[in-house]
Amino acid sequence: MSSAPFHFLSPALPSELLTYILNHHVYPTTLIICSPRQEFLAALADDVYRGVAGTEEDIPAEQGAETSPPPDVVSDADRIDQEQARQKQRLLSSPLYQVATSRHIRVVYLPTVTHLRAYLSVFSPDESKIPGPPAGFSTSARYPPHIILYGFLEMHRDTSEWSAQGIGNSASTLVELGHRLKWHTVITEPRKHNAIQPFEDMLKETVPFLSGGGRRVGPDSEEGGWTGRTVEIGRVLKRWFCFQRGEWDASSKHEGEHFDDKG
Repeated sequence: MSSAPFHFLSPALPSELLTYILNHHVYPTTLIICSPRQEFLAALADDVYRGVAGTEEDIPAEQGAETSPPPDVVSDADRIDQEQARQKQRLLSSPLYQVATSRHIRVVYLPTVTHLRAYLSVFSPDESKIPGPPAGFSTSARYPPHIILYGFLEMHRDTSEWSAQGIGNSASTLVELGHRLKWHTVITEPRKHNAIQPFEDMLKETVPFLSGGGRRVGPDSEEGGWTGRTVEIGRVLKRWFCFQRGEWDASSKHEGEHFDDKG
């Protein structure tokens, strides 16, 4: 990851998000889940079990030794699938809270935009109940303190804050906190299995300029266009954030690939 303090990363599965955090982050990094706790844990359980079950079905145990190709002919895609399966199996060994606490990561669940803005406005790392690492704890190859938000845009969707104004107000509060603490900030959105939406297409989704200033039209309000002036999400966020593919994004030719939103 580059040295820029504010990043908007490509969507990640719950297991990919947790693996990224456990591999790179330590105290006092804070993870903010922008959804109710039970909703996130259900998505995580479905993600992990689906991935492990899929791997077991692809390679039956009794045939694995006979059908496994030599190491030198295993494709990059196969290596990625195998590594993801191993990561998910490690996550199964402990519940989220136990895993996060063991790495001194603060985890917070916020169900609404109102809760998020209120929390960010008064956030202080000194108030965390998560203990710091013991003396001599190695932090080599770890990132500096981060605030990581998962589901920031989804939290705003289908509410009166689903607009450039609403998203911008929340983003500016987050960025102000990052500047105050001198912490890096990362946002990534949830991704579902078999859901294919290029990162660039997500950033090109349009929203009304003002909160409550637009309405969907058409027989199906979920698929109809917006009335009034609209703007692409990427144009709203690029005022503060650098867009970057996460290390979990197998569609990227280069890990941590940057790109500029041209919308």
